[in-house]
Amino acid sequence: MTLDPHPAGTAGSVPAIPPAARRGRWLRTLVIGALLLLVALAVIALAIAAAWDRSYDGRVLPGVHAGSTDLGGMTHDQAAAAISAAYPYDRGELVLRTPAGDIALSYAAAGRRVDVDAMVTEALAAGRGDDFPFRLVKALRVALDGAAVEPRMLLDEAALATAIRAAAEPLALPPVDAGVSMGPAGPVRTVALWGRAVNTDPVVAQAVAALGAMDAPSRIVIPVGVSRVRPSITDEAVLAGIRRMRSMVKTVTLVYGRKTWHIPAAVVRSWITFSTADGVVRPVVDTTLIPEHLARTAKAVARPAANAIFLRNRSGRIVGVGAAEEGRTLDPEGTSLRVAAELLSRTLGGPATPVTLAWSPVAPRLGTDEAAMTAPVMAKLGTWTTWFPISERNYWGANIWIPARLISGTVLAPGQTFDWWSAVGPVTADRGFGPGGVIRGSYTDPTGALGGGMCSSSTTLFNAALRAGLRMGARDNHKYYISRYPLGLDATVWIIRGHAQSMTFTNDTGKPILVRGVKSRRGGIGYVTYEIWGTDDGRTTTISRPRVSNVVAATTNTVYVDTLPHGERLQLEYPSNAMDVAVTRTVRDANGRIIHLEVWETHYIRWNGLIQVGR
Repeated sequence: MTLDPHPAGTAGSVPAIPPAARRGRWLRTLVIGALLLLVALAVIALAIAAAWDRSYDGRVLPGVHAGSTDLGGMTHDQAAAAISAAYPYDRGELVLRTPAGDIALSYAAAGRRVDVDAMVTEALAAGRGDDFPFRLVKALRVALDGAAVEPRMLLDEAALATAIRAAAEPLALPPVDAGVSMGPAGPVRTVALWGRAVNTDPVVAQAVAALGAMDAPSRIVIPVGVSRVRPSITDEAVLAGIRRMRSMVKTVTLVYGRKTWHIPAAVVRSWITFSTADGVVRPVVDTTLIPEHLARTAKAVARPAANAIFLRNRSGRIVGVGAAEEGRTLDPEGTSLRVAAELLSRTLGGPATPVTLAWSPVAPRLGTDEAAMTAPVMAKLGTWTTWFPISERNYWGANIWIPARLISGTVLAPGQTFDWWSAVGPVTADRGFGPGGVIRGSYTDPTGALGGGMCSSSTTLFNAALRAGLRMGARDNHKYYISRYPLGLDATVWIIRGHAQSMTFTNDTGKPILVRGVKSRRGGIGYVTYEIWGTDDGRTTTISRPRVSNVVAATTNTVYVDTLPHGERLQLEYPSNAMDVAVTRTVRDANGRIIHLEVWETHYIRWNGLIQVGR
């Protein structure tokens, strides 16, 4: 069946819509339009809200305030400025009240300030959210209800403590100790000064508590306590030390046997200084200064040790031993300690008492027992004799014989060195020396030197020691050769303007040796002999014949003078050839091994003779 697409009626015309149907269609249209309008309005509203939200990017939303300050719409910097102005926590001063006056510190210097960064961060975060709808709701709520940013404060406690301590530091003063020193006329004092101490810890604690309060006033006053500091050394301690010193400064009496010496108070005062310990001032004796004032006493105490002596028969052979005697010498250190102890006792109220000198024993170089063991085997190890004309040139023999007397009996311990000037001592007139001959430049002065001529004695001892095989030391020859001496083996000694030429040798035998000097004469000829006695250890000594070279013959000049009677002759100088001389000495021990091997090389200048003849 075929359906007719057109309903019954006029062919090709639209059928009429019933009135009810038309009303339903209108209502649907109206509803749809309203819905579309609402959607459009919502879209517009959202667009407006989004635009509003974007307009507050980087700014505080409306309704946000800090205290009474509205921060809405402000940028970060604007909000920071507004918060700083609203909360001037850094404005004000902390006053430290001290005995020296008030010290003001600004709150800013103490690091007191509003926490701007935290408050601005909080203000910018108010009403913000992660999703737009929620953010919009929060923003609207903040705008309607408001949001408060609580005030926050910062306080740099370390900076505050540093500022307080730096401000109070000048108030502290170290105490000044009293002082005393010994001046030329007595003690010199300096007075003590009390110091000041400041304890800033309670001040810092109080300041931190006060400035840490939000409602702290713009001015806070805190008293600073100052205490006095006592000096370690007070004026009273110095005065007590001076009183002790004055009890010490009195004359010191030294005694030894029946002899007494007095050291005046002024000298005693020069020994004293002051020391301080544990607040006490004490006078102290410098014992190193005392010995120089004991020189006079040293001579009275000193007694040289006497070596054991070897008793000899007429031929010089040793037949016994004389006992040694212990000597004594002043003990300056020990005496100084005794003096210091005496002075200290005076400070304790004791009376001034004499001080007995301290001395030390001096042992002899050769004791009685050692000499007794050595004496039976003592033998003459070496000897030499020199002759000389007794004349004014040697002070009639005294300048030669006195050294022999002084040296005779000298004992040298093993290893000990003999020195001519140490053995003979000072050459003075009161010891018996007189003027004698000396070689000066180009002539011989017969009486030009005190002790002149003693070279005959030193040359003789040198040759005795040489032949004893001992270890020889210092030696020098005369300017020209003197025929009375062994060629190339003379030994001159002299002292000129502080410079000295000595003659030395050392006992290297391992046993004590004895030096003996002998004086003799025959008419106008004098003799001096030295002997070296000791224990024969088997050594042998060989001395070569002198080897002479470079000889230049001397001559004798004759001059005529008016100072002599006519025809009278006076010989002032004796000729002596110039030459170089070498002498070898060889010393061997008992087994034939060489102990010493020396070559003495000597140069003599040419010395012409001189004869004066009266016209």
